[in-house]
Amino acid sequence: MLCKQVTISIPENEEIPEILTSFNSKENFIMIKIGCECIKQARTFLTNLSQEEIYNKIKEESMETIKKLDMDLNIQKEMVKQIKLLEKEKTDHEIQKTADIYKINEEQLNKKINKLQDTISLLKDEIYQFQHNKDYIIQTELLKEREKYDLLINEKTKQLSRLNDSFEKMTNKTNTTKGSDGEKKFSDFTKTFKDFKGFEIVDKTKQSGEGDFHLKFDEFDILADAKNYKKTVPSSEREKIKNDLIKNEHIHFAWLVSLNTSIDKFDKAPIMYEWINTTKCIVYINNLLEYENPTQILRIAWFTCRELLKIINEDTSDITSLREKQYKMIDKIKNIRKTIRELNTTISQFKKQVDSIDFELKDLLETETHELVDSNYSLFDEWWEKKIIQTSNNENKLVSTDMWYKFRQENKEIIKKFSITTDKFKQFIKSKLPMSCYDIRSTNGSFDIKGVSWVA
Repeated sequence: MLCKQVTISIPENEEIPEILTSFNSKENFIMIKIGCECIKQARTFLTNLSQEEIYNKIKEESMETIKKLDMDLNIQKEMVKQIKLLEKEKTDHEIQKTADIYKINEEQLNKKINKLQDTISLLKDEIYQFQHNKDYIIQTELLKEREKYDLLINEKTKQLSRLNDSFEKMTNKTNTTKGSDGEKKFSDFTKTFKDFKGFEIVDKTKQSGEGDFHLKFDEFDILADAKNYKKTVPSSEREKIKNDLIKNEHIHFAWLVSLNTSIDKFDKAPIMYEWINTTKCIVYINNLLEYENPTQILRIAWFTCRELLKIINEDTSDITSLREKQYKMIDKIKNIRKTIRELNTTISQFKKQVDSIDFELKDLLETETHELVDSNYSLFDEWWEKKIIQTSNNENKLVSTDMWYKFRQENKEIIKKFSITTDKFKQFIKSKLPMSCYDIRSTNGSFDIKGVSWVA
């Protein structure tokens, strides 16, 4: 077959496909023909496209790219938000955990210190009672115990002081942040009064005894205190705002506003009132943020105060005098009740420690009867080995009085001959086991012995 030679130029940097060398002359012709037709059709298609169609095509391709980029950006924003939330939750959790540990340690140390202080007080009383009829050795032992307890109390007091400092640093940081948030929210809510005559809000957070804010109006002023607590607002906050209101003689009304919780003893209604005398009234507002329109609650409280001011300004001197006496009497009764509760608590604690101190003092006085007990050890030891068995289970217990009754029934003649008393028998029992095995049972001096039982 005859062939024609055709020379074709291609760019210098382009490579010729390897398969091209395997084509025969017929296949070379088909390749050139098909390629030419494709290029011809492509040129015709591009020539027929308008400028607007080219723009729309490019725009559609670009929109897909923009959507993908926008989606990636939203995903990145959400991830950053989640990371911030996790970091905040982790920080709050660590602060709360540390605060709880300090609080537990503080409570434990307080209990130990209270117990030791009560012990010292009772020891002093016992020393006074026994100082005229006990010998020098007993007095010396008591003084040693007193010095030991004093040193221990001083050490525990120092530890408690250090823990208190650390705990206050942690809690103050958290409470300051929460307080600032609550005060800002309340300050924003008070903008509802901007159309009231003479309205002005004065920040008093950095001044002691002035509350958080003073709300000033042409008709009257209000002392306001906002609380952003997670738990019920305690009675101590009520007493604080009461004292602040009394201190500011020119102000008739105080608002104690709890944003998230109720207020102790004044939580029966959204808004409650407490008159502290004939011219001063505290307004308690519970769970302000729970209401759909918190500012409406504040406006209701303001209008109520305006009506109460009319009552205060009425000229009823006799009634006012009687009310003033009544409020003073109520305050005195509250103080008396508080004192009685404190006394009852103190008496209860004192009674609880009497038996323990008595037991310890008798143990300190053991040296006085040590020789007498030693002289009868062989008799007691023989009875103990026959009747009592020691166990590893502390749930097994015997009562000292039960043991005495049994010993007395079985050894009547010996008891009479050697004048063995209940106290001597108890001294013997206490010499057989460590002091940790004894628990005081009642005020008559009896005690439980742990880890022993009768021989079967």
